[in-house]
Amino acid sequence: MSDNDSSSRRTARRGRPARLSRDRIVDAALALVTEEGSEALSMRKVADALGSAPMSIYRHVSDKDELLLLVLDRIVAGLPRPELPDGPRDRLLALLRWEHDELAERPWIVDVLRRGDLMAPSVLWLLEEIYTAWQECGLSLEQAVTANRIVWGFLLGDLAQRRSARPGKRAPYQVSVPAGADPGAYPTVAALGPYWNAPDRRDHFAADLALLVDALLRA
Repeated sequence: MSDNDSSSRRTARRGRPARLSRDRIVDAALALVTEEGSEALSMRKVADALGSAPMSIYRHVSDKDELLLLVLDRIVAGLPRPELPDGPRDRLLALLRWEHDELAERPWIVDVLRRGDLMAPSVLWLLEEIYTAWQECGLSLEQAVTANRIVWGFLLGDLAQRRSARPGKRAPYQVSVPAGADPGAYPTVAALGPYWNAPDRRDHFAADLALLVDALLRA
């Protein structure tokens, strides 16, 4: 067998690299941010994952923000929509809990959303449902905007706190410091000992959300 024949067979076994496409780029970016977080995303890393050059990525995606937007849109479009109750208050709470739970499953998205400048077009159905539910609860559209802004801040805050929680053997200082407060100097803080030490202290989101929504509706 000649050297040329051997070379031809090696080339045939390797084959040509898969053609670069926007879908493949989004696939690679999604895998990267899922494993390493949104801050790790770069055109060079995506290109390396695809065996391509960064300039080839720019032929399909204009910049990192557009790529993140495409990744977010891919995720939201693929989520099954929740079954919703008929009552507007219950429907509103179900939508907000669904939004919170889906984001909690993908903590890196919280970091992206906290920047406040990206939104996937495929999330518009959720906004439509939420604002409609606020209005059906008796709020004007302007009041619905204010109420939802307050709830969104609460939701993001809970997600960010969960994101930053560090699992470990010792209790977080945010728990151990108030739990160990001197009753003589800080009687009110010390009286909350059962709250600080409760094992399910971080699992109050649904109840707290309901209280907040009801307060906003009354206001």
